[in-house]
Amino acid sequence: MKKSLLSTVMICSLALTTVASPLVATADSLDDQIAEQNQKISDLQNQQADVQSQISSLQAEVDTINGKAEDLLAKQKDLFKKSDALKAEIENLKERIAKREDAITSQARDVQVNGGSSNFIDAVLNADSFTDAIGRVQAMNTIVQANNDLVEQQKQDKEDVEAKQAENKKQLEEIAANQAELENQKGELIGKQADLNVLTTTLAAEQATAEDKKSDLNKQKEAAIAEQKRVQEEAKRAEEARAAAAAQAEKEAAEKTETPATPSTEQGTTPSETPTDNPSTGTQTEPSTGDGNVGETPSTPTTPDNNVVEQKPTTPVTPPAGSGTGAAVVAEAYKYIGVPYVWGGKTPSGFDCSGFTSYVYRQATGREIGGWTVPQESAGTRISINDAQPGDLLFWGPQGGTHHVAIALGGGQYIHAPQPGENVKIGSYAWYAPDFAVRM
Repeated sequence: MKKSLLSTVMICSLALTTVASPLVATADSLDDQIAEQNQKISDLQNQQADVQSQISSLQAEVDTINGKAEDLLAKQKDLFKKSDALKAEIENLKERIAKREDAITSQARDVQVNGGSSNFIDAVLNADSFTDAIGRVQAMNTIVQANNDLVEQQKQDKEDVEAKQAENKKQLEEIAANQAELENQKGELIGKQADLNVLTTTLAAEQATAEDKKSDLNKQKEAAIAEQKRVQEEAKRAEEARAAAAAQAEKEAAEKTETPATPSTEQGTTPSETPTDNPSTGTQTEPSTGDGNVGETPSTPTTPDNNVVEQKPTTPVTPPAGSGTGAAVVAEAYKYIGVPYVWGGKTPSGFDCSGFTSYVYRQATGREIGGWTVPQESAGTRISINDAQPGDLLFWGPQGGTHHVAIALGGGQYIHAPQPGENVKIGSYAWYAPDFAVRM
């Protein structure tokens, strides 16, 4: 029995050593995986640094484009001032022409009614004297010259009107070209910023995933190290038990050699090794080995508390989806009348034309219609400006190259963020007519 006990202890010790080896291998494997995650995180951080460098470079481009935009806006402001001055001059000329037309018409009517004549011969023949004749001729010359000057001035003023109207048209075309350039620059910036934002977000998400995986691996490593330590401690205790058992066996063997054996009552059997009957149970009792630690009874697992109530996850309440209408869009747009024009502005602190329309639609309907005019053209179906209903979009410029957008109010009116130096206000087809509309 002593030899059996010793063998059992040695087998347990060997088994614990065998278990410890895979645990060491597992910890080493986890170290390798953690190193891989560290490398991945480092690579992602380098990529993010590259992206940040691109963002810095883009910011320099943004600053350059903003500087160019500021120049264009300043030029546009001057062009609008010149256009307004030309409009005032044209109105003054038209007023002068109208008054002159009235004077010429009145004079012609006088001659017809009073029988007056502008014929030099009649004037001379009807003169009372030579002096009278000369006076009449001079008077006739003065009238004729005045009339000629009047007609000539009338002709010159009309030509000036045409020239100023052509110049004003040119100014307005240049303004439109500037606006188109600004919208193109805005679209380019929005595209670049969106791409970099996506890239930044993607890299950040990948790094977060790698960090989480690294954290899990570290936890696994800690658990493996703890288990390895526990196994080593058990192996140590088993080794100590094996050594104690071996020492005890040697001691008992030595004692048996020194002490003469007691004759047995039965051949081949010693009294200590003979099983005895238990009178109370009628069963045989195994002789004691003297080692009370062998054959420990496993503990009974604890039964879960049947009174604990399992909590089910609460289903989140989804808010009802709203629906926008033309009236809602118009009502939202009216809130921002008076907000100053700011190129690239997207908030109530300042709007440009497309920033205004996109913000209003987002607030009123939850729709994203694009950040500048060209994508907003595709937010609905193209229609005639005369068919536009409240809430539809109105565009200036050719499709695919528009430079201005407004929200239709109906009746030939619209609300928009017009130009630098002005605020969000109501406009009219009569003053500034759009080229096409989009049914929203």
